[in-house]
Amino acid sequence: MLRILVDEDMPRPTGGLLQSLGIDAIDLRDVGLKGATDAEVFGYAQKQEMIIISRDKEFGNIVKYPLGTHHGIIWVNLPYTFIRQQILDAVKRFFVEVERNKLLNNLTILEVGRYRIRERSLSEPVGR
Repeated sequence: MLRILVDEDMPRPTGGLLQSLGIDAIDLRDVGLKGATDAEVFGYAQKQEMIIISRDKEFGNIVKYPLGTHHGIIWVNLPYTFIRQQILDAVKRFFVEVERNKLLNNLTILEVGRYRIRERSLSEPVGR
């Protein structure tokens, strides 16, 4: 089962939505990480072996977070003009369509109407 850490820049109902889809999801606000730095969020996710889902574009930076150094990152690159329901609809559609095992250890970029998965190469280590 996927384990996902929902960043605080995602709509509050995201964790419940993911849980309804059979995903083990925790909102970082529920584990005392409200206001945490990206480094703290990243560290917690790695320690707990969780994939991060975030709208923060820093998490999409493969120089800062190279492939193979994490358990997975889903960068939700949707317009900031999107309202909560539009974001939740896009997230739900994504998790219904995606081959979930491909999310592990990779960077996934969710955009309007599509997603891309940047997969780590076999020569890159698995994040720990």
